Amino acid sequence: MEILSTVTLVVAAFITALSCFAESTRRAIIFLSIQAIAIGSVTLVRCLIDLIVGLNIEALIHFFIAFAEWFSAAVVVPLILYWGVVKTENAFDTPVIGVRRLAILVASTATLFIVLWIFQPQTSQGEMITLSFCMLMFSFSAFLMVTRRDSLKILVGLNMAENSLYPLLAEIPTMLVPLILALMIFVTAIGTYIVVEAYRDHGSLLVDRWRWLSE
Repeated sequence: MEILSTVTLVVAAFITALSCFAESTRRAIIFLSIQAIAIGSVTLVRCLIDLIVGLNIEALIHFFIAFAEWFSAAVVVPLILYWGVVKTENAFDTPVIGVRRLAILVASTATLFIVLWIFQPQTSQGEMITLSFCMLMFSFSAFLMVTRRDSLKILVGLNMAENSLYPLLAEIPTMLVPLILALMIFVTAIGTYIVVEAYRDHGSLLVDRWRWLSE
């Protein structure tokens, strides 16, 4: 299971890196959904196995919590953002710093994290691998947010950054999970609504064309 966890983290980090180069809003949303599926799949499978083996209330609660987190991040949030695309447009834009510079930045960041992980003491490498990949995905998500003018892609980057912290929050108290999920969905819904209203006023998803931000 630990090997599977590492593989899914690698896949999720790769998908997050690819999202930095997504030209269309729809493609960025697809990357968001795939990233969430990859990150949450191992926890969901582990909870399902515990439920089948244990057959107790505690295992059932943990499974439903894992499923709710996975479903919210992989289905609900992308659908909210897709609704924003339906109400506006499937915008195409490129990184403000250029594709080549962004590729160098992404590659350099990935190399740095790999080197730092390799030179960790052997006793702590197993513990640091999850943290390293989570911080790597968070960095890629930040690149997506700061290098794009498409407001919906910025929201995609924000949600990817939230998803990247999910493996680090696996041990949070159960009672806090519904609050965190509700907050995540609420922020995405409000952000998408603001984008739709701004599009109606200014006719563009690009934030630098919103007059009230330019003034």
